[in-house]
Amino acid sequence: MPTQTISGMPVVTLEINETGQVKQRLPRLTQAEQLKNTLLEGLYPGIRVARLNIPPGRLEDFQEALVENSMRFVEFEGVRYRLVGASGSAKSGKFYAVDERYEQAIAERFRHWPQAAITYFGILVSPCKQRIHLPDARVMVVKDRTLGTNDCRGWISQSVFTRLHLHAHRMYQFRLAFENTQAKGACKVMSDDVAQKLGADIIVPESCVKPEYKQSSRFLEFLHWRRPKIEVRSYRGPVVFGIRDVSQGLELQSSYTLIEHAPWESMQLEILPFAMEQARKLRGACQDGKYDEVIELLGSSRTQQPPHEEGNDTEYTSFENTVVEAMLKVDSSGYLIKHPYINSALSRLLAKWTFKLCTAGGFKMPGFALADDGFLALYQGKIVAASDWMPQDRAISSLPCKQGLVVRYPIRMFEDLLPYTRVSTEEAAALMQDVIEDQNGCPPDPQAAIGILEQQINLHGTFTLHSETAAKNGGDFDFDLIAVVEGDRFPRFVASRFAYQGRHQKEKSKPTKRQSPWWNLAQVANQAKGNQIGSITDLKTSCYAAGFSDEAYLLVDELQHALDSLKHGTEVNQELLAEIRQKVRPAAWLQLKDKERVTDMPVHLEVLPTDKIGYLYNVARKEVEDFFSAKLPIGDFHGLINGEHFSREMTQESRLVNRIYANEIGKLITEQQAAQTALGIAEAEYEARRHDPETRNEARAKRNAARSVVHAQKERSREEFQALRSIVRAWGDGKMQNRRGWCQALHAVVCAGKGNGSLLFHAFPQEVIDKVAEQTGSTPVEVSVPNLVDGEVEFDEDGRVFLVEQFSNGDGSTHERKIFLLRISRKGEVLVDDAVVDRVQPFPMQYGSGTIRDGKVVFNNIRQRPTVRRSTTTQGQPCAAPSGENLSPSEAAANCAQQEEAPS
Repeated sequence: MPTQTISGMPVVTLEINETGQVKQRLPRLTQAEQLKNTLLEGLYPGIRVARLNIPPGRLEDFQEALVENSMRFVEFEGVRYRLVGASGSAKSGKFYAVDERYEQAIAERFRHWPQAAITYFGILVSPCKQRIHLPDARVMVVKDRTLGTNDCRGWISQSVFTRLHLHAHRMYQFRLAFENTQAKGACKVMSDDVAQKLGADIIVPESCVKPEYKQSSRFLEFLHWRRPKIEVRSYRGPVVFGIRDVSQGLELQSSYTLIEHAPWESMQLEILPFAMEQARKLRGACQDGKYDEVIELLGSSRTQQPPHEEGNDTEYTSFENTVVEAMLKVDSSGYLIKHPYINSALSRLLAKWTFKLCTAGGFKMPGFALADDGFLALYQGKIVAASDWMPQDRAISSLPCKQGLVVRYPIRMFEDLLPYTRVSTEEAAALMQDVIEDQNGCPPDPQAAIGILEQQINLHGTFTLHSETAAKNGGDFDFDLIAVVEGDRFPRFVASRFAYQGRHQKEKSKPTKRQSPWWNLAQVANQAKGNQIGSITDLKTSCYAAGFSDEAYLLVDELQHALDSLKHGTEVNQELLAEIRQKVRPAAWLQLKDKERVTDMPVHLEVLPTDKIGYLYNVARKEVEDFFSAKLPIGDFHGLINGEHFSREMTQESRLVNRIYANEIGKLITEQQAAQTALGIAEAEYEARRHDPETRNEARAKRNAARSVVHAQKERSREEFQALRSIVRAWGDGKMQNRRGWCQALHAVVCAGKGNGSLLFHAFPQEVIDKVAEQTGSTPVEVSVPNLVDGEVEFDEDGRVFLVEQFSNGDGSTHERKIFLLRISRKGEVLVDDAVVDRVQPFPMQYGSGTIRDGKVVFNNIRQRPTVRRSTTTQGQPCAAPSGENLSPSEAAANCAQQEEAPS
């Protein structure tokens, strides 16, 4: 039996400044940051890890040398750490070092190749939903597109999958360590009879293995039917295997990089009317006090941002949305929207929503994991397998619309919006039959083809394309997320792309990777810093807004160079960027991205006639007001939490935690202000000297250095706040007894100060919601349930839940059938097949009814408090993404206390 592994390892965070000095930073205690459930933890139990943060911007040469010297070797608390690699955050100056005892072992995994370690070390530190150790597994490495594989997509056997305890009928993003290498990508499930015939538990294409797997090969001797022999490389022994993500139905938000390609007709007749309707709905919900509708419109934590190349830090945003959503559900009075923390959170949500509404139309698109058409099965005792058998202009999708556009971020150009026509099940089965007949010499049973389609192609949460089609906008099958612009919702937008012939082809390129000796690892790491993806994207957007489409197309190649820079060492043409910046002024609305209140966003902007997004902004912005302008001081909520027992010692400890929290935030504010002041001085000096050829270069260098410091300080402040919040959370989670008493003790301390009360929500979020619910009422229960269709449910006093279905008798009448789904115990355990799959707050059950919607059982007429979802990793449950919050000086100042007794 494999060993289920759910644990963590100690990870310290060290900062190296521009002089090479090393300083410890607050640890981040989230499971992802402590590398819980990673391959690294499974491979090297007891390993010590340090996360190294270095200045993200370019420094002077001697400073770069000092930083690189410190990166190579760090000693902290008696442990000697050696630099070994990076994850996707290398662009931001974040790297990993390990206990020097493990350096050579890890270097060998990447063949002592610095570029590979910087690019692919993230495979070893990616947190997984599930991770297992298989002591004797058979791994087969094949050429891409053989045995039904495709670019970065492989297979696992049913028996291996069963041990992972995950939802079936999906595609899975995996991480794998075997022999002395590692692999990443996506996988489907093959039947055990196929695995037995091939002699493999796991099959991966060569594109999954990082770096390339170079063991000796052999040929499969029994695959001789009308095709060449298949070359394979095999391994048998212990492996560590993890599942990082599972395909599921998603909603992705629109973006200005998408709708800037919409024709004017679509902007005026499709996108703008929807945006205006959303604005009117929000206005009405706020005026009527329908706060469930408010939070639904502003966007719950289940709605995702576009999946950009560099990833999104979303844990804090999700937590904030969840707290606000729960508070609004339990507050029937509407008074708590004036609470300073809730009000600030709502104001930020409103500002983000307004920017999205006014620059992207505010609509959501169905999202999927991009999948290929590969299949691998046993038919009449013979292996049948194929890849890329679909027509290149077609797609297999669960969406009802016949035509649409496939969107993959970042969008480089109009041609990246891939037009498709949906293939029906009957058409797909006929195509598959032709493939199987070509291999076996006789046509298969049509039902056999349909069965393969249902088992391996029509997977929940996936969207299937030919690999050459996917490559047109840079996609492959390692779990890329895509969205779909549906033809029945936006017919003019979709039709415009079908009619467009295209002018520029830019597929994902894979140039030869550079190789350096291992002793140059620090230099390679330092060169990996920097990320121009966002700035080039915004420059391209400004070109479209100004009507400079030719210049926008020139930037397509530069954006791809920026995307490939880490892996392939490609360089952006800085002279071209400077030339275009001289010609094109930035779009005015781009400067409003990070505003925290609607009042900071002008009602009207001066925009060019060619600026479609500017047009949308000026029309839609007029419909949105600062609906949450009323805010009360924290002291006005002193009586909100009462009736609990707490001691003097509990109050004293709460006061100490509050003081530490306030002091740490005060330090962050001071550092931010100092950096901003230095930048102001440097910018003024540059403006004074910019026309002096003898001194302007020096002044420009000082200004750029000051900008780098501000950027680094902003990133540091964000991470420090993350760490501080995780420490506060750990302190609160450690109070196992009398949690409500602790909540009231901390609440009393917080309300005696002048901050916004955020500390209380970080430490005891659920207890705050529970106490408010007791005073203001309750809402229906929501319980997550696996693999259920939508429908009506009934439940009884014993907590049993039944799905109620209506069936026709054939004579016009119907009869009712009840299907047992699950049971909720008096302790709040959710049991399916007598196994606990979830837990909720206990509540009294009584006979009644409800509905299943989107995988949730919603009970009617039962008093039960909403639950604040915390980012935890448990068996069979998702783990949260890495967390983050941009801590602005204005928000941080509200939390900061200057006096010893001033709580935040």
